[in-house]
Amino acid sequence: MNIGEKIKRLRTSKLMTQSELAGTEITRNMLSRIENGAAQPSLDTLRYIAKKLNVSPGFLLADAGDEYMYLKHTEMNGIKTAYLAGDYQICRDICMNSSSYADDEVQMILAECNHEIAKEKFRRGSLRSACEYFDMALEACSATIYNTNHISAISAMYFKYMRRISATLSSNYFEESDIPIYAALDDDFCKYIGAFISIMDGEKYIFDISSNQSSLTGLHIQAMNYVREKRYQEAYDCLHKILVGDESIPEPMMYFVFCDLEICCKEINNFKGAYEYSIDKIELLQKLLS
Repeated sequence: MNIGEKIKRLRTSKLMTQSELAGTEITRNMLSRIENGAAQPSLDTLRYIAKKLNVSPGFLLADAGDEYMYLKHTEMNGIKTAYLAGDYQICRDICMNSSSYADDEVQMILAECNHEIAKEKFRRGSLRSACEYFDMALEACSATIYNTNHISAISAMYFKYMRRISATLSSNYFEESDIPIYAALDDDFCKYIGAFISIMDGEKYIFDISSNQSSLTGLHIQAMNYVREKRYQEAYDCLHKILVGDESIPEPMMYFVFCDLEICCKEINNFKGAYEYSIDKIELLQKLLS
């Protein structure tokens, strides 16, 4: 593709007329001749056209391989700026519309963005949407050569947790059992999930969160251990601390806290509390699955 063809392609992609691009610096006729290959632009004209098209002069002069690198470099600036600012939805949109969409680096960042959005959807209780974004993250992982094992492992742990709420909250992309979970060991919430599932299944849990018992997750695991030991009043006290604390509670976790509170209230003969927590549990479940 010669310079003229490149200029014409960029101009039309931006919905600009020849008169709009020519402006007052060059004539429309001259621009037409450049686009048709009948004339070569001077250095000053090239700089002017590049500025109007929002590309570098080097991009217009580059061959096909270098052209790709120029485009990627330009787009990556916006992608990285949005990612570092934590604007994951914006970053994702840029990646999805990038001419470098299939690039390994873009796919890796897309996987990270989908993963972060999925975790936020999870925290807010939009579990079906969270499942979709986790699957999109996993799809992007499979399209890059970069190591994304941590995304796969953490996603698998979240799916395991959500399946305890409903079997319909599962991945359409992979089986959670197929993913080794070692790469999730550095994620605090995944440590909680590992301990939670082990206690639910009556097994010894390998995720040590005992050093963080003052956290919401640590309190919940402690409460679950008390329930297993039939120390229901102590379990209730731990669970009540979770409810009255200042820290924001992920809504799926809140569902299980309500479940445990209902059990504890029944065992300590607080039947009014058991009824109230039962209603809270049902209402929250409806929201989580909506």
